Amino acid sequence: MAGPKGRRVRINPEFPEPRKVAQACDALREGELIGWPTDTGYALACGLYNRSGMDRLRQARGLDRHHPFTFAVSDLSAMTRYAVVEQGTFRTLKRILPGPYTIILRSTPQVPRVLHFKRRQVGVRGIDHPVSQALMTAYGEAIITTSAIYEGLHLEYGEELKDAFGHVLEQILDVDYLPRAESTVVDMSGAIPDVLREGAGEVTWLEN
Repeated sequence: MAGPKGRRVRINPEFPEPRKVAQACDALREGELIGWPTDTGYALACGLYNRSGMDRLRQARGLDRHHPFTFAVSDLSAMTRYAVVEQGTFRTLKRILPGPYTIILRSTPQVPRVLHFKRRQVGVRGIDHPVSQALMTAYGEAIITTSAIYEGLHLEYGEELKDAFGHVLEQILDVDYLPRAESTVVDMSGAIPDVLREGAGEVTWLEN
């Protein structure tokens, strides 16, 4: 049973407590939204197949119905369930993930149509944060994730998430201060990688 909305759960940012991770997984499985820490700052999340959750995320963030969400996976093996990863691309991703990248790839039939970008493409993340890694591993499926931005500002404290989004979040995995950043977005759906946005992830590997 879900607890009171906006409940802040202080969690160890380096060694997340399994009980708290399990509670967050339960919330996702029950169709709830959560706040969680990532390697590019705090974000809002729901389960991959949670249509109503995606609608609530859009409403909370003020996003239009065509806004494409990205989703996070625990590792490259999990990524291949949802995205077409060619052999050469797999080697490259193995070098840079987990890390602050959003990778655009062609989708597999496992991905709901509502998550497609254009031409059956999807944005996938492999997040490099101990809490995110623990949650994704325990949950066992991809997790929809969108930055915790309110009135144009990326929120950096769990308390700020509670104030801005507490009415829609079942719980917030709070690691205190978490500096904001942007992921580097790379389209790897074609033969040649294309950097669509430079962010926290460096791109010198494209030159090698």
